[in-house]
Amino acid sequence: AGAGLLALRGDVVARVLTASVQPRTLLVAGVTIAVVAAAWCVTVLATAWTARPERPSVAPRALGVALVAALCTAIAAPSSVGVRYALIQRDVVTSLFTTGTTSGTAVAGGAVPVQGKADPWAGVPRVNMLLLGSDAGRDRTGVRTDSMIVASIDTHTGDAVLFGLPRNLERVPFPASDPLSKVWPNGFDCGSVCLLNAVWEQAATTHRDLFPGDPNPGLTATRDVIGEVLGLKIDTYTIIDLSGFQALVDAMGGVDINVPRRIPIGGGHNQATGNALPIYGYIEPGRQHLDGYHALWFSRSREGSDDYDRMGRQRCMVSALLDQANPVQLLARYPALAKVAKNNIQSGIRQQDLAAWVTLVERIQRGKIRSLPTTNKVVDVTDPDFAKIRRLVATAITPKVASTPTPGATATARPKPDLATAQDAKAVC
Repeated sequence: AGAGLLALRGDVVARVLTASVQPRTLLVAGVTIAVVAAAWCVTVLATAWTARPERPSVAPRALGVALVAALCTAIAAPSSVGVRYALIQRDVVTSLFTTGTTSGTAVAGGAVPVQGKADPWAGVPRVNMLLLGSDAGRDRTGVRTDSMIVASIDTHTGDAVLFGLPRNLERVPFPASDPLSKVWPNGFDCGSVCLLNAVWEQAATTHRDLFPGDPNPGLTATRDVIGEVLGLKIDTYTIIDLSGFQALVDAMGGVDINVPRRIPIGGGHNQATGNALPIYGYIEPGRQHLDGYHALWFSRSREGSDDYDRMGRQRCMVSALLDQANPVQLLARYPALAKVAKNNIQSGIRQQDLAAWVTLVERIQRGKIRSLPTTNKVVDVTDPDFAKIRRLVATAITPKVASTPTPGATATARPKPDLATAQDAKAVC
């Protein structure tokens, strides 16, 4: 009986979440709640009027009015919250997610689930999502892709591999289908200036004329080149402005994460003068509950470390947020989350596919998340072996056959992790 109740609860939650990503359903729900609440209040008023005494004294009349007011308030208060949430959610869904396959918004040719099937992902064994952290601050010109991660997801098991790419990767190749391949046929190679995180501005500003009709050439070129580096077809993307990351974590109620060492808050150097910047404090090592401010510094701090250490912390943060995102618990914080999402997140997921993505996210939370960083310990970032990178990626996403232990074998010490293979995110974080 208990198992049946849990299964029923899970089914109800899944149905509610599925309905919550359908704009038409949300609009109908909002209108229906408002109409039902109004009708209910009218019924209460009509009943009170019919049942009133012919000549009530002052006290009973006052009591009757107070009772009717209390009943109508009890109906109107939760109903107004329901209408508000439904309309907020509809606004977020329609503004955040795409409706078509226009280049630069949705990814043309990307794998998409099949609507109306019991399992919409049955014909899509794997989907690859590009996760970009955009650092477009007021003091900076253009967009800098400060964080670049591809999540390759097994749609049947929910197992995912996070591939992190360093922003200083050089000589990155453009596929023949990308217009920048005409400018850089042998890869993006002009020394230390031509880094992976500079591709966006090459397309968005320097060579925008090569992308006629494309509303977001920077995204197109970045997506194309990362797919070529990894040997993967990028199916969709999510971009979060890092200035909004702090607000997002705060709206989620914070995040629990293992801090491997003291992480400086501040530090680094002024890019204009070269002078050292002050350190304002530290995030202490150990298991910590971080608010948005400290989560951002955990993910971005470079003082006393390098880009590769920072990449590892960013992947741990992504894994922690995915693992701890509970749709039911987030409901109470929803208005704040919706505001952050609308102002700071872009996505290539189509509105008509959102219900299928709800199913996939539930599978990811039950699956295993592994991580494979493309660091200087795996590849030479100044002269990368892209064939090697693609082999490592292919190996990481190939399902492994479980080995059978030899009878009588004795346990041995745990070997050091192979940096060229994907590691369990929970184990390394």
